[in-house]
Amino acid sequence: MSVDAIFVALADPTRRGLYETLAQQPASVNELAARLPVTRGAVSQHLKVLLQAGLVDVEPSGRRRIYRVRPERLQALVAYAQRPHSPAPAAADGVATELAKWQQQAPHIDHGALALLMYFTQIGQYVLSSNEEVAAAAGLRFSDIAVLGALRRLGPPYESTPTELSRTFWITLPGMTKRLARLETLGLLKRKSDPDDGRSVRLSLTAKGLETLQELVAHHQPPEYYALMDLPAEQRQQLSQLLAGLLQAIDERHGQRRPPLVIR
Repeated sequence: MSVDAIFVALADPTRRGLYETLAQQPASVNELAARLPVTRGAVSQHLKVLLQAGLVDVEPSGRRRIYRVRPERLQALVAYAQRPHSPAPAAADGVATELAKWQQQAPHIDHGALALLMYFTQIGQYVLSSNEEVAAAAGLRFSDIAVLGALRRLGPPYESTPTELSRTFWITLPGMTKRLARLETLGLLKRKSDPDDGRSVRLSLTAKGLETLQELVAHHQPPEYYALMDLPAEQRQQLSQLLAGLLQAIDERHGQRRPPLVIR
């Protein structure tokens, strides 16, 4: 049980809340879900992380499984904090390193613009990876969340056809038929015949699907979200305006033919 695992487990505010609740009184999954604004499935996932970090134990009590904290595990953090640490060397900016190479090999290009493209690429990789991790916490893929989120953004009754959906949120989802069937099996959406076109179907978000999305939005934002929130509001607004203008300029250079974002 490493100190890193403890830090990771307690970094999430929902898990800290579960830990603090259990510190007051041992409880089952159902009891925890009843006390906190978290679904039973999410409670189970968070408890699994706390168990893996050694911060809680579980034992059977009749037909229930009771979770209780292991406060002695926090002593590992105390020992870590008291241990002398050598200052970490400043991390080299990978983009700056690669840019220096380009400056030697291609001095005729604008390296400032190239640096921005390299930063966008790295940030994009972080965002896509984090989105998959957030979706995995709910037992889903990010592509599943993309479908459910698109229906949610349409507003009540959260309903659309697959074709309308693809036009609404400009995302191409390979294997859409299989993905919709799986989401239907999970009870997150339902399909029915389109009354206006017997050959087509209409998709609608179920109560479970809506609850799943609300849980993810409320308690499972990716690290990039919090990194942006750390910026002052004025800087976030400036960044949003700059990026909106940049996207428009890129659209124009592509003849307004923005390619769909393909999510596997």
